[in-house]
Amino acid sequence: MRTKTFDAVKLMRDLRDRLSEEMGHMTPDERVRFISQRAASTELGRKLAEGDRDAIQQADAADPPSAGG
Repeated sequence: MRTKTFDAVKLMRDLRDRLSEEMGHMTPDERVRFISQRAASTELGRKLAEGDRDAIQQADAADPPSAGG
């Protein structure tokens, strides 16, 4: 039996809780600005903002749509 070295569910719950705490007091417009600023601070976010088609295609390929929707 393998020992789990990475718990993706725990990571997502921790991230969700932290973001909920940070954004809980914000208005919807403030949340949009907050998320946009966070995205712009990442390499992929900068490429998407610049219209880098290769980055957009890679992001789409990495996150295919679900079968249900």
